[in-house]
Amino acid sequence: MKRLSLLFLLFPLFISAQFVAPAASPVATAETAAGYTNLSINYHRPNVRGRVIFGDLLPWDEVWRAGANENTLLTFDKDVEIGGEKVAAGTYSLYLKPSDTEDWTWILNRATKNWGARGYDVNLDVVRISAKAKKLPERIETLEYRWMNVTPQSADLVFEWEWRRVELPVALSTDAQVVKAVDENLNPAKDPKEYYAAARYYLDNGLDLKQAKKWMDLWAAGDEEQFGRMRYQAIIEYKLGNKKEGRRLMARSLELAKEKNNGHYVLMNEESLKGWTKELVEMSGDSLLAKTIRYHDPKSQWEGKSHLLQLAESRPSGGINQTRLTLYPGKADFDMQQVRGRDKVQMRYLNGTYSFSHQGRTDIPDKDRKRLGLTEDRTLMMRDYYTYLFGLPMKLKDEGTIIKPDVHKVWFNGEELLRLEAHYSPEKGRDVWFFYIDPVTYAMKGYAFYHAKDGPGTGEYIILEEEAVVGKMLLPAERHWYYTKNNLYLGTDEILR
Repeated sequence: MKRLSLLFLLFPLFISAQFVAPAASPVATAETAAGYTNLSINYHRPNVRGRVIFGDLLPWDEVWRAGANENTLLTFDKDVEIGGEKVAAGTYSLYLKPSDTEDWTWILNRATKNWGARGYDVNLDVVRISAKAKKLPERIETLEYRWMNVTPQSADLVFEWEWRRVELPVALSTDAQVVKAVDENLNPAKDPKEYYAAARYYLDNGLDLKQAKKWMDLWAAGDEEQFGRMRYQAIIEYKLGNKKEGRRLMARSLELAKEKNNGHYVLMNEESLKGWTKELVEMSGDSLLAKTIRYHDPKSQWEGKSHLLQLAESRPSGGINQTRLTLYPGKADFDMQQVRGRDKVQMRYLNGTYSFSHQGRTDIPDKDRKRLGLTEDRTLMMRDYYTYLFGLPMKLKDEGTIIKPDVHKVWFNGEELLRLEAHYSPEKGRDVWFFYIDPVTYAMKGYAFYHAKDGPGTGEYIILEEEAVVGKMLLPAERHWYYTKNNLYLGTDEILR
């Protein structure tokens, strides 16, 4: 009897168990904090599974639940603004209306317990906003929402599925909330660092700098010196026009950063101090470029003639390459003969044909060709490299070069020089170049560059010395190369005269 009773006790557990298959469209949540506001979206994620989604499975111009299964739910814990409309804190269902010929439409609706678009009632809409649907370069298999471009004042809800991407911008009232919090908490602050936090917010977000300075002064009066906070105290002073005080504070921040061996702040502060020495001059970038080209190539020979250069290229290791170049700028031809230790190589690109030799021979093993870089791609790269560097400043007239209009007087290598800035169209490259030019003769005295993705303070700079007569051109004779980040010497290229 006891055994039977035990079976009856276990039996309900057995019959209540059931198989649950994995969800075809699993639930997901994407959330973020922006300013003082928490934003989240809860949704189900269907897959494409080889289907045509928009215009087939989901007809054009019909309201869609913007996900799968139950309503897609969008939640804000503070009031926001969408499409210029105020939206109170709360949870809303989110819909999309796709279109093949017009913008898509985002819809926020008060009903949050429907199964998708069933029961959708237009009378419960809170806001509708048009949005462009962008075509994606590759198919997104699983529907996804992400919060992107998050700032204290806004965040973009980004939808991606199949071949489409649509964004919903959400604006926040953070600035007003900060002002209110400041009034409630900084009269006075419990900790001087709270003054600094308020000042930084005002600085970073374009609010009242005079008020930011007052808070920075209160921080400085109540706390010890600290290089990071002092850097931004300096920036506020400089932006307010107190340039001497800004430079003094930045120099002190630099000194403290060096004492703490903080290379990041050392680099940033040095860059700021360099930038703060510049002065705008009444000359356009195009005018300065014309003057420096006229100095270096007075007879306009660069483009129309071939040019023979004998170079000695030395490196810190002690190695020296002896290089003989023939450049044909107008024809894009190139001939280089180079002695690298025991190797004598020649690389040519003439009339659209590539050729090479090693020790005077062309029948060399593939491993030697690879070791010596004797390939067509390498030859074209060397052609472009040498033609650009030894063709400056004339090469700044090439198509795709963007000369910035402003010219500044700056300090470079211990001299007060004019600085010309050049960028390039995307197909030409993403480097940023600065050229330093004598304000009297317009001779080029140096240049620097960095890759746009790496930012200022990276890249290399080159100091130019002496001049060599090539035909009737005056070209810089010596180029001394350095890393910008640590001033590490990289080598010297010299035109032999």
